[in-house]
Amino acid sequence: MAKMPTLFMVTDIETTYKKRMMFDCAWRTVDRKGKVYAEGSYVIREAFALDVPYFKEKLGHYFDDAFAHKIVPASIYEVREAYNDQIKDFQEKGHRVIPCAYNAAFDFKYMPETFQQLTGNPDARWLDCKVELLDIWDYWGRSVPKHYKAEFSASGKFYSTSAESAYRWEFCQADFEERHIAWHDCVIEAGILQKALARKKALPVVNKPQDFRGGIYRHINTRLGVNGKELLAA
Repeated sequence: MAKMPTLFMVTDIETTYKKRMMFDCAWRTVDRKGKVYAEGSYVIREAFALDVPYFKEKLGHYFDDAFAHKIVPASIYEVREAYNDQIKDFQEKGHRVIPCAYNAAFDFKYMPETFQQLTGNPDARWLDCKVELLDIWDYWGRSVPKHYKAEFSASGKFYSTSAESAYRWEFCQADFEERHIAWHDCVIEAGILQKALARKKALPVVNKPQDFRGGIYRHINTRLGVNGKELLAA
């Protein structure tokens, strides 16, 4: 029996301004070659009853994207079911499925916390199947070529390693701007993942969100040989 390809469930969420509740959730499931196996994109109705989006100036885009069938309005229960059903379907077909995100510690923290808040169940889980998790940011940073250059971070001490900066550099698009809408961000983050996969480094997978490595921007800059003080003087 032929071995089934590993699938990467590239996930992105957008959260509300004060309560950090997920209101926009999307994913794009791809293999190592970039083939797209499935997608999902949802705006969560209940979240708006409790808070407003962080990027509230972009709220109008959600009407356009829903009209264009890029986003489906749904309940938190429906989104969770769709997410888990896709994982289980691919696992049953023999695939190794790895949910992942750029700065995955954020996404895989607020997905379950939102579910808990909206259901009133502090013990509720987002994932109901056993999987490995991957931080694309960390994985990309372990192999990005050492001639990487980008604008400074907000502190002015390090090169920015945001998804927007990584995509600009990897795809030579200096003017690219991230939309901060989940379905669109999944596309660019899947692209960054493909660049990292092509460099064939070991996958730093973890079994639970608490095990993701912290201080990723520092690890990346250190690997690049960047000294914060030197950047400030440059």
